[in-house]
Amino acid sequence: MESCVLFVNGQPLLVISVAGIEIARLELSLQVALTLIALGIPICA
Repeated sequence: MESCVLFVNGQPLLVISVAGIEIARLELSLQVALTLIALGIPICA
């Protein structure tokens, strides 16, 4: 399972994927997104 932070129109989302297949997109607040990035969750490419 992999996760990354994606920004769509300024809205941060946590994207969760398994074996390269996206299974969930969860809306986040900007503060939570920045915290996850600081903890090592990458920004989606």
